[in-house]
Amino acid sequence: MLWISTTCMRETPLDIALESLGSLTRGVEIVDEGLHRIPAVSLLESFPYKYMIRLPQREINPASILEPVRQASVAVITERFELASEIGAEVVVDPGFVSSKSDLSHAKRQLARSCVDIIHAADEFGIRFLFRNMGKKEGNMVRYPEDINLITQIPLALDIGHAHVNGCLPKFLHEAASRCYYLYDCREFSEEHMEIGRGTIHFDQVAASMFANGARGIIDAPTFRAAHNSLIALRRFGIG
Repeated sequence: MLWISTTCMRETPLDIALESLGSLTRGVEIVDEGLHRIPAVSLLESFPYKYMIRLPQREINPASILEPVRQASVAVITERFELASEIGAEVVVDPGFVSSKSDLSHAKRQLARSCVDIIHAADEFGIRFLFRNMGKKEGNMVRYPEDINLITQIPLALDIGHAHVNGCLPKFLHEAASRCYYLYDCREFSEEHMEIGRGTIHFDQVAASMFANGARGIIDAPTFRAAHNSLIALRRFGIG
């Protein structure tokens, strides 16, 4: 089964988005921000879905060199872990960012501290979580396969578009045993999410890696129509 992210209906209230996505899948990733900020577990329990939850990218920074900000980020993550535990959902967390290259070493140490804290919180609530590799913006943590050592003991949710624009998708597919893939198309020079088949990603290679790792696929398309068309396109590669 292919999962679908609520990204494709980001301007639609969450309850309506969930109802609409039922025509495409029974596995939904909720991007927990904006109109899709999860108000209560009861809303999610009213639909017959399996869920994943992706936490906000910029509001949370577990690599912050400001210790109060790092601690607050861990607190927010922990609070969402508690919610996720009530519905049996996995959680995807972004590893954060640093504003200045001169602070990179400090940010790496801060991220390591957060990893320890977050693993403890996940164990406390009995949930599983993953970190996602980030896009090409300078200062993003975990952009390349060699950065995975920054998130030791934490599995990777492979964002194939981010890896593609960073020029390292083949290496990620070959070296990183990811069990969750974000699926959308894009071109080498742009992180714009596109319907699968409209960009330059070679999905035969992606499919082979997914099969080898027994990985879950999450369609992260820009619109509902693009999600639907991507679902069809991926079946041509035997995905789904």
